[in-house]
Amino acid sequence: PASVGLYPNMKQAIHLLIPFLIGAAIGWLAWPHAIWLAPAALVAIPVVAFRGWAGPFLLMLGYHLATTWGLIHGTAVFFPSAGLYLGLAFWAGSSLIFALPYLFYIPLFRKTRSVIGVPYAGVLTTVFLSAISTILPPLGIIGWTSPWLGAISAGWTGVLLVMLGIAYGALGRGEAAAGLAIGLTTTATLWAASLALGGAHDPVEWVGVDTNLGHLDSPLSYIEASMRLERRTMALLHQGVHVVLLPETVAGPWLAGTEAIWKPVVRWTASHKGQTVFVGTFVPHGRGYIDALVQIHNGQTQVLPDHIPVPFSMWHPWKPEGSFRMAPFSRKPEMTSVGNVRAGYLICYEQLLMWPALNLAFHRPQVLLAPANDWWARGTDIPAIQRASAKAWGAFLGMPVLFAVNR
Repeated sequence: PASVGLYPNMKQAIHLLIPFLIGAAIGWLAWPHAIWLAPAALVAIPVVAFRGWAGPFLLMLGYHLATTWGLIHGTAVFFPSAGLYLGLAFWAGSSLIFALPYLFYIPLFRKTRSVIGVPYAGVLTTVFLSAISTILPPLGIIGWTSPWLGAISAGWTGVLLVMLGIAYGALGRGEAAAGLAIGLTTTATLWAASLALGGAHDPVEWVGVDTNLGHLDSPLSYIEASMRLERRTMALLHQGVHVVLLPETVAGPWLAGTEAIWKPVVRWTASHKGQTVFVGTFVPHGRGYIDALVQIHNGQTQVLPDHIPVPFSMWHPWKPEGSFRMAPFSRKPEMTSVGNVRAGYLICYEQLLMWPALNLAFHRPQVLLAPANDWWARGTDIPAIQRASAKAWGAFLGMPVLFAVNR
């Protein structure tokens, strides 16, 4: 009798576990090396919804737990005093937050279905909830590894095929299998073709400088880094390089002393107007800072601010002192001009997100600058995910991506 009582509970547990495992498998396989697989999670949402109200939530919880595990180690490195526990909290907490909107899938789906046909209801509900979860602020400022990035990597065709797959999934399991096979096969083909063709080529004589400076944690370390990078930059300019891009924040705070170190580069560009340098720095702003690139061109400097710094480690609204500015709704586009070339930029963490890249897309950049500082994420897949995300946007917009990373 006891075993008979346990059997329904075990069956119910397995019933709930299946969507979770499907999502986890998709996330684990897709990121960072086969992101074209990520949209399978979107196609699976209406399918698992037939299993009950918890299906879409558990599927996306499994997906995000599998894609963001790097937070455990990365957080422990960035906050050594907090150890492993804060990393586990960020990992589990962020994945739970990403998945929460999908608890509303069944009510929304049924309400929409009463007005329009089932396939359209499935598409609209899935797109709406996935946009809330990983695209639109406030969740969009932490919503990385969006499954839509896999579709975007294959262009508009990939996006339309994923929507077709979702529509098939809303009809039933058999139709979902057909839609998934068609969508993923075509998306994978387009993705592989873009890799084989090499995508858009970097502009001639544009150089991204990678460094191995590690954690710069004192004014002296920033001064030493600036002096070394200034010499390296001057050497590249003497070789005739047109554009030099340096990693995020490697020059430290942009103060009078920092500007003095970079003065030779400023003077050089005054007499060599075809050359430009982008220096990763952070600029004092109120009681805190702005994460930025300083563009040195034509003997002048211009601050190019980012919109979304890393929450908690850089942006901490509970303590304005030393916090970095958060401005996700800024009307100033992350764009600049290099001669006749329109250059967009996404600084480090922004490369992981959908929101800043979508804003950038409306301004039709011709080159994407992608500086980063990933010293804290060594030993995780976060840098590779970041690179894959930026490349996906480069492929979608048909533009080259210039990377410069400090490790």
